[in-house]
Amino acid sequence: MKINHVAGARRLAIPLAIAALTLGACGGSSDGGGDSSDSSSDPSKFSINLDDCNDPDSATAPIKGTFDVGYSAPLSGPVAGAVELATAGYDARIAAENAKGGIDGVKVKVTYKDDAFQPDKAKANGTEFIESQKVDALATFGTGPLSAMVDDQNAACTPMLYPSSSTDAYVDVKQFPWTTTILPLAKNEAKFLVNLIKDRFPDGAKIGIAENQTASGKVQSEAFQAAAKAADLKITEVASDADPVAAATTLKAKGVEVVYHGGVTGTCGAFDTARGRIGYEPKLVLKPSNCVNAVEYVAAGKAADGVELGAFGKDPNAPENKDDAGVKEYLAQMKEAGVPDDVIGNAVAVSGWTQADLLINTLKQAASSDDGLTRLSVMEAAREQDYASPMLINGIKWFSQPDLLTGIDGFRPIKWNAADKRFVPAGDVISIRP
Repeated sequence: MKINHVAGARRLAIPLAIAALTLGACGGSSDGGGDSSDSSSDPSKFSINLDDCNDPDSATAPIKGTFDVGYSAPLSGPVAGAVELATAGYDARIAAENAKGGIDGVKVKVTYKDDAFQPDKAKANGTEFIESQKVDALATFGTGPLSAMVDDQNAACTPMLYPSSSTDAYVDVKQFPWTTTILPLAKNEAKFLVNLIKDRFPDGAKIGIAENQTASGKVQSEAFQAAAKAADLKITEVASDADPVAAATTLKAKGVEVVYHGGVTGTCGAFDTARGRIGYEPKLVLKPSNCVNAVEYVAAGKAADGVELGAFGKDPNAPENKDDAGVKEYLAQMKEAGVPDDVIGNAVAVSGWTQADLLINTLKQAASSDDGLTRLSVMEAAREQDYASPMLINGIKWFSQPDLLTGIDGFRPIKWNAADKRFVPAGDVISIRP
């Protein structure tokens, strides 16, 4: 469906599925008029007042020449290695599109600023991008940096497009209309993992959590605990993975049979290495989908064998994908960009490529709208996607509706095979569409 905006009133009308969320105070008349373009007369819509933007005219101004993205990323610090992989994929996908002439002649330009995974630095970067460089969109990496940037970014009506975060704190369209994230929502992924546990252990098992102490790790742990509670599964122990050996020792002492390690890319394998050192072999170890960096599991050796998670991206090295059209496109673009072979095959690089591919698809959709390419049309497009990105596993799409961000709409279980040094399929795609 087309999301219409009323230019004279400077508002974006976005349908809502639940009539109770109609906001009479957020634009439109309360007298119940019959004009279908007025959101107040339609209980399935509400309006966002663009007059609340710091610079309202910037939201509807045509974008020409370049679409400027300001990317605050941890180019140094604990997850810098993973970010280097992700940005290799991101840059390769954008370079390939620019080489074809861009989006209706508009090329994408990305400027990076280091935030070292520190929220205060990310906030400063966001301010610089918005106020001085006047970028058309923002991106970032991690829940902490996103949390630091999100209020200023929404006040400026600058789109935040597909940052790497799994929190559901910022998917409320009425509060954060200019923000959309890429990673599967933690609550959706947690439900998938909890259902997997119930299926594998119908008679029950002792469950524990190794919790990463970053903002992203906390979000994942809390989501898993909530999903477990809703499914009547008891959590025996929650241990911090700040000291991986201590976490593994604690969980082993408690007799935990199923471990959910809410890790963060770049730190996921340390817990498995620690388990190996103390001889802790639970029946099942589960991780969030961001824990796909093969290098970490190779370093952990046999201890990582059998680790499972829900995947959404294709493995370009998998034999079953050698004739896949999406994989061929990905490989060609990465090689053209000069990306080393060991990076090309990494799942984190695939994720970065997919992030850029979603951005490009969104810009194309916006450019083809009646309004052409503007910040507003970009957010309209981001709010309505049903897109099978080439590197998403077949049967999985990126799905969003004006009132609801589902994002990744399914998972396929995969299992780390230590002998082959790769993840292998461990089940069929399971849809999480509402």
